[in-house]
Amino acid sequence: MSDRWIAAGGTPTRVRKTFAGVGLLLAGIFIAFCVVAGPTLSVAMLMLASVAWAMPASNLWAITQTLAGPQAAGRWTGVQNFVGNLAGVAAPALTGLVVDRTGSFFWAFAITAAMCLLGAISWVFVVGPVQQVAWAQRTPVRVQETPVGNM
Repeated sequence: MSDRWIAAGGTPTRVRKTFAGVGLLLAGIFIAFCVVAGPTLSVAMLMLASVAWAMPASNLWAITQTLAGPQAAGRWTGVQNFVGNLAGVAAPALTGLVVDRTGSFFWAFAITAAMCLLGAISWVFVVGPVQQVAWAQRTPVRVQETPVGNM
């Protein structure tokens, strides 16, 4: 959908940031509803949160590759993947710690919803234009050679 919007004339900045912000906002709202809903409704809210998360997921990779440009896309996506995997390790550990301390999943869901909402705000208001970063051109260093006999 985002690529079709861009093809129809939408700017990459508006399109990518809209999908990232709205998707995270919806995911946060659905996860927050899990806190107050019963077990059956919570499963439905988790499914909706997963669908909402799909909105920013593919656009995050497109944003990264656009910002990095061909010179650095591999490095940037590698770092992004690394940080995402760290979150995949930290989140279950934090969830277990919170549930162990509180005896309930309330705060685990509340923290997750807050992080989604913080992410949505960040994508919309903190991230700048989605355009390639102007990398500084490296100027070759010239070494002046001195003739052997003139030392």
